[in-house]
Formats: sequence, structure tokens, C-alpha cells
Amino acid sequence: MLSADLKRYGFNDYFRIEANHQRNKELILRLPKEKGVYVIRVDKPVPRIKGESDIIYIGQGVIQRRIQALLRSYLPLPFRDYMNKHTARELFERVTSELNLQAEFSYVLLGQKSKELESRLLRDYCLSHIEPPPLNNTRK
Repeated sequence: MLSADLKRYGFNDYFRIEANHQRNKELILRLPKEKGVYVIRVDKPVPRIKGESDIIYIGQGVIQRRIQALLRSYLPLPFRDYMNKHTARELFERVTSELNLQAEFSYVLLGQKSKELESRLLRDYCLSHIEPPPLNNTRK
């Protein structure tokens, strides 16, 4: 399953996730505060157990809140710099520059039907690749 396969569900426009926190903050403020399904993809397909895919995460919830939470966990804001020297932000910047990898996200607004579409997309992904998207597989 590739992100191009999701056009039939309305995933058309993708927004680039930047290492620039101010630009991400501006992008987040423009996102809708409504429930929907979102997908994060990278510009190069990632090998899976079966085949490869550019989709690395499928989720659902209030779009603005969920994307903001994801960006904070992968790209911590400057006030989190009290942590050790090797922050997630530095790691993200290093990986994206050294591997020339670019992440983007897209969403569709569905209200109460969001959970249904998320489940369908995850099921289809697992049927295609015999495993969930890489970042969906991080639950303890």
C-alpha cells in the first residue's frame, strides 16, 4: 500500500513536516479542529516484511491536536532542550539530512466515521505488508 492508493479516500494534499519549528507551528494553527484520519508518509518507500511503502503512520482524532502531539514527540519545541544534548529534534534533523528523507502528512475530515476509516486503512496495510506501518508498531 502506497500513499497514492489513498487518493480514493480523499488524501490528496500533503503538507511537509519541517525541522523549522516556527513553520510547523504556523502550519498547525491552520489545521482544522475537527475529527478525521491522517497519514504520515516519507518521500522514499520503506522496506516492509512484504514489499515496501511510503506510509509510516496512520491515525485518527482531532487533526490539529494529533498532528501537534506527533510533531512535539518527533520534533520537540525549544523549551524541551533541557533534556540531554541528543534531543529527538537533533536526531530528526540528522536523519532527514543524512538520508535525504522528507516527511509529509495528509488528512481527511470524517467526524464520527474516522475510527472506521482508520481501522480499514490499517487492515488493508497489514494485508498488503503483513505488519502495521512502522510508527503504528510502537505501542507497548
